[in-house]
Amino acid sequence: MKSFKMKALALATLGLGGLVMAGSAFAACPAGATTANGGAWDSQSATFGTIAVVGGTAGQGLDGTSCKLSVNINAGAQVNAKAFVSNTTGPSNEQRYRARFYIETTGLTGLTVANRQAYIFTAQATTAPTGLSLSQVNGFIVGGATPSFAFLVGDTSQPTGYSQITVPFPDASGEYRVEFDLTTGNPGSFRCWVTAAGTATTDASPTPAACAATSVSNSGWGGISRFNFGFANVSQQFRANLVGQILCLDEFDSRRQTFIGQ
Repeated sequence: MKSFKMKALALATLGLGGLVMAGSAFAACPAGATTANGGAWDSQSATFGTIAVVGGTAGQGLDGTSCKLSVNINAGAQVNAKAFVSNTTGPSNEQRYRARFYIETTGLTGLTVANRQAYIFTAQATTAPTGLSLSQVNGFIVGGATPSFAFLVGDTSQPTGYSQITVPFPDASGEYRVEFDLTTGNPGSFRCWVTAAGTATTDASPTPAACAATSVSNSGWGGISRFNFGFANVSQQFRANLVGQILCLDEFDSRRQTFIGQ
C-alpha cells in the first residue's frame, strides 16, 4: 500500500516488514491530492462535497507538516454526498493491515448531537461474506457533548456482521491521532489507538482500554485492498447541520507489520 505523508509529500511502498520509501520529496505542497496533481492518492470522489489541499508553510498541516487535506459537504447535499480520496495501488488482499492518520475536527462546530455522524474512512477487501459489505473496517465520528470516534469491524459472529468499538475523543483539542491493526484470519483480531495528536503510544498498549485486542470472525473477507479517506458517507443530520464545515486529514501511513505511532 502507499503512504500519504503531507510532511514529506513522498510516495512510499510497503515492504513485508514495514515501510520502504520509494520517492523523493517535493519542495511545495501538491496542487491536489491525487497523483495527477502531485499528491499521493490514486483517485478522488466528490458528490455534493469539496476536496482541497490547504496550507503551504511549516505548521499549517497536522503534526507539524506544511499542508493537509480538507473535506466538506456542500449546501443542498443529498443522501449520496461524499468527498474522499482513495488508495488502491500496491499489494491486494492484505491479511495484516495497519494504518495511522491525523484528523482535525475544530472546523466541525456542529458536531454536538449523536445523530450527526460521518464515516471518514473505509478499509475495503476484495471479497466479503454473502450479504455483507466489502468494507472490512469502517471509522466514523459521532457528535455529542463529548464527540467520539467509532470503528465498525467485520465480524460474522455478530448479528449485524460487525463489531463496534466506540472511543470518546480524549480532550477538546480537536487534533487527534488514530491507528488500527487488523488481522484477517480464523480467528482474526483488531486493535486500535485514539489519542490526542501529541500523545506517545506504544504497540504493546492499545489506547484507551476499549481498543485492546478483540477477537473477530473475519475470515470471510479477502483482506484489505482499498482505503477511502474523507467523508465516505454522512448522516442526514450531519448534512443538514454541518454544511460547509471542514474536516482536515493528514499523515496517512499504512503498513503490514510494524507499529506506526507518531
